[in-house]
Formats: sequence, structure tokens, C-alpha cells
Amino acid sequence: MKFKPEMLQVYLVIGTQNVGHQPARLLQVVQQALAAGVTAVQFREKDGSQLDVAERVHLGKVIHQLTKAADVPLLVDDDVQLAEQIGAEGVHVGQTDDTVGPIRAQHPDWIIGLSVHNEAELQASQADLPQVDYLGVGPVFATDSKPDAQAPIGVAGLQAVQAQTELPLVAIGGISETNVRELSAVPTIGVSVISAITQSSDLQKTVQLLKTKGATHEN
Repeated sequence: MKFKPEMLQVYLVIGTQNVGHQPARLLQVVQQALAAGVTAVQFREKDGSQLDVAERVHLGKVIHQLTKAADVPLLVDDDVQLAEQIGAEGVHVGQTDDTVGPIRAQHPDWIIGLSVHNEAELQASQADLPQVDYLGVGPVFATDSKPDAQAPIGVAGLQAVQAQTELPLVAIGGISETNVRELSAVPTIGVSVISAITQSSDLQKTVQLLKTKGATHEN
């Protein structure tokens, strides 16, 4: 699947640790989120995951069946082998994860994303940038979903990174229905979320609000 910037519009990141360690619940959320219009899914099985390798592979394959049916890319967080085993469209790596060059050399057709916290990390990642398709930037807002999250950079920090690169960006960290409107100041940027979708009581409404950055909010 060829990467397109619009794939970043509403990017769901999810693992069993985000749904009470219930694989069936994860699949339900993914299926409903895809029906509501999410444009990419990242399988991120970390932060106290209780699944063994075989269970991760099985769950990943079922997730991939759902995303393929919706013609939406599935990426795996920081696990090249798992991505290979489930036939995912690519991977997302962080600053301390696998280096991008060898991944790109081995998988020239994969979609590869890279996390950068701020301008300094962007500059430190210059050697990797030609090999990646997009950047995940943040956390923009404070987040409880990732225990090791860095300090939020705010919308200004996001804009500062955008000014230094032509790569498509997806904002990460603490994005919700109530603050996504602030990102309308950066109209070309997609949003990546965990809790906003896994804890939503109305996925259709949530996804549309995220997609339009709050423009359809009636309150």
C-alpha cells in the first residue's frame, strides 16, 4: 500500500493495554473505529502487555484482516518482526528504537513513521528523514496513555517542527475532542489518538470531530 498523507488524518494507536487487556474489546474498537472513518491504525502492544509472542501475532493478523477490508494501513509500533509476521503495511519507530536505514533497505515498500519530540530531535534525525514517510510529533498535550511520555510541546512546538520539514506530520499526545480545535491552527497536520477513541461513547461523532479538528462541534 502506497503512503498518502491523508492516511494520517485520524490515526488510531491501540494495544490491549488500552482496553483493559481484552483482545476481543480491542477488535471491537478497531472495527467500530474503521467504520467511523479512521484512516490508519497502529498496533502498539506495550506498557504492561500481557500477551505472549504467539498471541500478539494472532491478534495482529485479525486486526490486519479488519484494516485490509477497510483499505486502511496497519502499522506496528517498534517491532519489525511482528510487522513481518502479520503482513502489516509498515512500522512506526521512536528515537530509541530500531534505526530506519536497515528497515527501509529490507522493506522498500513499507510505510515508515518516526517519532520526534521537538525541533532538536528533528535536527538529530536528519540522517533518517530521507527514509521515512511521515513524522509523529509530540506529545502536543499532556497524556496519560504513555507512561514514559515527554513534556508537551504545545501547538507552537508542533508549528516549529513543521516549519523545519516538508514531511507529512501527525500530532501525537493527549489529543481529545475538547482540545483538537487548537490544532486547526496547523491545518495540514493529522491527529494520532489512543484514549479519545478507546474511551469514546460515540465513535462516529469522535472520529468526525477529530477529522475536522472540531469544526463540526455544536457546543
